[in-house]
Amino acid sequence: MHWCDCSFALALFCVAAAVLGLSEDPASAAVSFQSPLASQSSFHRGLKQEATLPYIVQLKPGYGTADVTDLCTQLQATRTPCSYQYDTVFVGFAAQLTTEDYTAMLSDSKVSQVIADSAVTHQQLGPAAATASNTAATASSTAVTPIASVQPAAATASPTATTTAPPITTATTASTAAAPVSPPGMTGTAATLPAAGEAAEIAAANASTASNSTFNGTTAMNSSQLSVQHNPPWNLDRIDQKSLPLDDKYVWTNNGANVNVYVLDTGVRKTHQELLYDPSLNISGSRAIHGWSAIGVPSNSDDCMGHGTHVSGTIGGLTYGVAKNATIHAVRVLDCQGNALTSNVIAGLDWLAQNFQLPAVASLSLGADSPNSAMDDAVKALIALGVTVVVAAGNFNQSKLHVPGERKREREKERERETERERKTENHFAFTITYACQNSPAGVQAAITVAASDITDTRWTWSNFGSCVDVIAPGVNVVSITDTSDTVMNFLATGTSQACPHVSGVAALYLQSNPTAPPSQVASSIIEGATQGQIVNGDYSGTPNRFLMTYMDTSPSVSIAPESLPPVVLFAGSSFSNSAQSNQTIALANSGNTTVDFNVSATPLGLVGGWIVVAPTTGTIAAGQSQDLVLSYDITQSGFQTLLQASVLITTSGRPSAKAITASAYSFCPELQSAVPAATHTTSVTFPLVQDWRPISGDWPALIDNNGSWIYFVAQIQFSHPVAELSPSALLINGGQGIIEALNNTGPNGDLCGGFSIRAKVPFSPLVTLQTTVGVTVQGAEVTDVYGVAFPTYSNTSTIDHRPVGQLYSTMPYSGAQGSVTSDQTVVLKLVFSEPVTGVSASSFLVSGPTFNGSPVSGVRLLRGTNSFYHLAINLPGGYYGPVTVSLQSVVRDTADNANLPVSPLTFTRVAYPLLSGECYGVVQSPGQLTSLN
Repeated sequence: MHWCDCSFALALFCVAAAVLGLSEDPASAAVSFQSPLASQSSFHRGLKQEATLPYIVQLKPGYGTADVTDLCTQLQATRTPCSYQYDTVFVGFAAQLTTEDYTAMLSDSKVSQVIADSAVTHQQLGPAAATASNTAATASSTAVTPIASVQPAAATASPTATTTAPPITTATTASTAAAPVSPPGMTGTAATLPAAGEAAEIAAANASTASNSTFNGTTAMNSSQLSVQHNPPWNLDRIDQKSLPLDDKYVWTNNGANVNVYVLDTGVRKTHQELLYDPSLNISGSRAIHGWSAIGVPSNSDDCMGHGTHVSGTIGGLTYGVAKNATIHAVRVLDCQGNALTSNVIAGLDWLAQNFQLPAVASLSLGADSPNSAMDDAVKALIALGVTVVVAAGNFNQSKLHVPGERKREREKERERETERERKTENHFAFTITYACQNSPAGVQAAITVAASDITDTRWTWSNFGSCVDVIAPGVNVVSITDTSDTVMNFLATGTSQACPHVSGVAALYLQSNPTAPPSQVASSIIEGATQGQIVNGDYSGTPNRFLMTYMDTSPSVSIAPESLPPVVLFAGSSFSNSAQSNQTIALANSGNTTVDFNVSATPLGLVGGWIVVAPTTGTIAAGQSQDLVLSYDITQSGFQTLLQASVLITTSGRPSAKAITASAYSFCPELQSAVPAATHTTSVTFPLVQDWRPISGDWPALIDNNGSWIYFVAQIQFSHPVAELSPSALLINGGQGIIEALNNTGPNGDLCGGFSIRAKVPFSPLVTLQTTVGVTVQGAEVTDVYGVAFPTYSNTSTIDHRPVGQLYSTMPYSGAQGSVTSDQTVVLKLVFSEPVTGVSASSFLVSGPTFNGSPVSGVRLLRGTNSFYHLAINLPGGYYGPVTVSLQSVVRDTADNANLPVSPLTFTRVAYPLLSGECYGVVQSPGQLTSLN
């Protein structure tokens, strides 16, 4: 199978080339098509007869290996044997199916889905484009000769080229540590300390103090050792610094010891000198070992193309590797052209799921030619087992690979998709996949998906992009090793295949310090440690602009639990001291193998302080150990009833370097302390205000209604148990017809005493009806107390009469437009109606009281008035002290000719001020004067 890089005009030629087994490179046209399943006659029989196609069948949960065997036995009896059986990443099998078989599988009750066994290829650029990329990559490498491809036919480099490989210089943080010698073929002085400025830079970047690590019982490179490789390949030089220019050094502390990296690829040349142990470790043999092969003989994972060896060199090569002491496991899933079917890759993943050793990284510099849920499911299952999976994002110009004999309907769908792609893109590549999310397994969210950049910090234009990309790494003109001999080095290759192993190596560095870290933690550490916004066009089409960094390998990981703190429930008042105090615990756990320092502070948010204390505030956590932080809450002396919050800031010398958690304490009325969670939950609703005009007060929203008439009301809601929050969505006003304008937690018994107030309005038609009912329904299922217990649903209503309602108020003496009124003769009253009225005059009032010296209380006159607001004066006999009653006798009407409701009489008492002259008087108001009569 081949990728065919061509314009859309040559699409038919490309398809024909793929079917006939022609190479995309005319110079290598003699290379014949090699199927990943060439040893299986059933595959070739399917191609000749056009009667079968490759599929992957997944069984439903609950079925097992015996069910797979049963189905495969049935197929073998009639058609062809299953090529693979899976029982770990999922339960299922791969096989050639006829249309009849396909239909039968779909209808089988045990089968979950039947998926086309789509094509898979490496994600490395072909020979023609490799040298067309950024040739400046050789600028920072010593004796690196650009070569067109890592294909075996191009292997012309002399073994003596290794004598000019970049030197590695090693320093140590302990003066007594043994000085390692340089690897074979490297120049430079071993154990040479870096210059003063360089040492400071290294110390800042690598602060690890880990003890010696071991491999197979032998002491390996000390992970606290600071090592410098001078004049490294540009890609290594780039990933240990935040920005350009390159500093001609690759600095590291960890080396990947004790970490297993499984390379699912074309195989690995396991005897290559780059994959041996560092001679300073006194360990003989190779760090690259056989795993398994899904191609040909399972026991042979040797590389016959060079792609798998090249990426392995980037992961763990002594000269070209990121993690120079990692163990490489060869899992061959691609053929000698770098191609396969999805079933081959899933077979490798299934083997790995049964045989991995933690800590583990799976590196997949490959991708399916289309989204494939079976491969995605297999990758997800492997991650769930604890293996960190790193995948290539894919290459923009990789043409879609077709399996000979593909179903006609699949071809028609692909033509439709490509017609749409051509319409939207300027580059008319045939069958182009541009978004990483459209590729498998690059679209798996839990995997670490890697895009590519070049030596100028520019996004490689052929790299896939999009939101599924997690990080960008060097991928253009990356120098590494190949498979043609144990000494051939300095081979260049380009693609997201080359970017992927950089991240696999960094994952190994991180896992060395954090061997128990789950894949999600490894991924978040790499993402958080990446340099933001560094790559030119790195954010193309929503791609996160994050460039890979190696600094996080020196920082052990600290887990902080819980992620968030639930609110603490307290009850204010010193008499309830037991319930005014509480504690919470935050656990810090160091999963690394070096110590971690921490500092903690608790800062109240708001005006109230002194209610929270954290201990300890500083300390050290040993490797593999944990530390509890105790938050103490105390509101014994607090008279506030509110929600208290504080920011708890935790800083560490590991990762994360800082984390803020909000601590909350609800302070409730002491009366609610006796409301135990098991007690019956009740709700009440009262209506202290209902009127047909907008109240003018500071606590009512200052809104203007221009869309009709409204009834405005205040409702007080009281809960029997403490309720922290009440959402407006939990309340229905008149069955959803009303509008809530304000909601707060000032209930009838005060703040946070289980009560709330709402200000709301409902529409009404005053000319249609004389009464309007307002109602509030508290939907109990949406309201819980602080203990999580729900309230029952409760409703209540109130009715307002639209006839005018008047109220009389007694006032102090008044001086207005009608002239001065002397306090020794007159008291001024106010009369207010709820709406405009007619028919009010001085004769409408009756004033009564005891006579004084034979003179009655009389002489009411209107001082001023509007259609709803009046001032009236009452003449009182001089020197009279005593009660006075004022009554409205006449009937007044509103503009709709509705008669007013009765206005109760107003009674007040006139008294003299004893400390003043006898000519000064005051008025004592009636207690019931503000009571509405409706």
